[in-house]
Amino acid sequence: MKKAMIATTVLLVVSFVTTLVLGAALGASGLRALFADGGALDRFADRVRDRTTVSLYTDMDWEEEGRQFLFQTDSLTLEGAPKTLRIEAAMGAVRVRQTTGDKVEVVLEQYSRQSAPTPCFALQAQDGALTLSPSGDTDGVYAVLSVFVPYALTSLSVETALGDVDLSGVTADTVLVQTGTGDISLARVTAGDAQLRTETGDIDVEEAVQIAERLSVEAQTGDVGLHLPAGTPFVLTYTVDLGEADLDDIPTAWLRDTKRGAGASGRIERGTNGAQYTVHVALGELDLEHAG
Repeated sequence: MKKAMIATTVLLVVSFVTTLVLGAALGASGLRALFADGGALDRFADRVRDRTTVSLYTDMDWEEEGRQFLFQTDSLTLEGAPKTLRIEAAMGAVRVRQTTGDKVEVVLEQYSRQSAPTPCFALQAQDGALTLSPSGDTDGVYAVLSVFVPYALTSLSVETALGDVDLSGVTADTVLVQTGTGDISLARVTAGDAQLRTETGDIDVEEAVQIAERLSVEAQTGDVGLHLPAGTPFVLTYTVDLGEADLDDIPTAWLRDTKRGAGASGRIERGTNGAQYTVHVALGELDLEHAG
């Protein structure tokens, strides 16, 4: 999963550098974005230093193919039906799901291939805040934190340093998701304002996601897949510093100020007075789709 993503990103970087060697011009702005201090290549190198940890903890879909490695399950219930939910994980995947009932239920699962593993993660809950952190040597142990929410939230915030975030069926006024190294996926999410950001990872916003006011998406190193809303007005402003934007599925009548090449930028409009979307990809590709 992450190993494949990192390998793809390495090939992408090599491809850009090779293009330069062969004489194809990226232009001054593209060169600055690639090679400047704190630029896309610098940020990529910082994240790749974690490659050993990334491959150790995120090279398997533990929830699907790795169920036989589940060795520890803990659960708790959040008291008071909090409408504001904040989740922070130093390491491990976070899943937020819609469920029935009237309480927020939390399940922490720990996986390992070791013959006699020891639980390595601790979960703390207080006033609508969940914190997942390693409590010892995490070598060979991976954590999946699942949070089941039965009602609409005022605010949902999820942050991981190393791990994926997956939201499905969630309703909230505001949604904030940020990963250091990890993918972000949204499906059947309804929100007024949503902000998604990753340093190294892919972001996928599926067709059934409904954003009423604003959606901000930023991927420093990784690809973004965005399904534009069906039947509702919107304005999307996008920028890809180093990579491409796939607009093949977008009606040409919607395109404004479109720039293609080593980088890409432009605006897509459907109707008026719709939600405002902004997408920035520093190093990667943007794939835009719509359902008509």
